[in-house]
Amino acid sequence: MKEEDRITPEEIAALIERAEARSLKDGDAEIITAVIKKMVEIERLYKEGKITSRRKLRRLMAIPRPKPSGDNQPNE
Repeated sequence: MKEEDRITPEEIAALIERAEARSLKDGDAEIITAVIKKMVEIERLYKEGKITSRRKLRRLMAIPRPKPSGDNQPNE
C-alpha cells in the first residue's frame, strides 16, 4: 500500500475528536470499520504467532484511506 493511500496519525486523531464530539463525517464509518477489522486481524495473527517482525506489524497496521463515493460528488 502506498504511503499516500494510508490514513495518517493526524487523520486518526481528528476522527477520534469527531467521534467524541458525536459529529462524524461521510467516510468516517468506513475508517472506523477498517480500524476494527485491522485490530481483530492483528490480534488473531499475534495469538497464532504469525507476527514475527516489527516490519510485518507496521505493514499490518496500515489503514487504507476510503475511496470517495460517487454519491458525494456535486451534480454538474
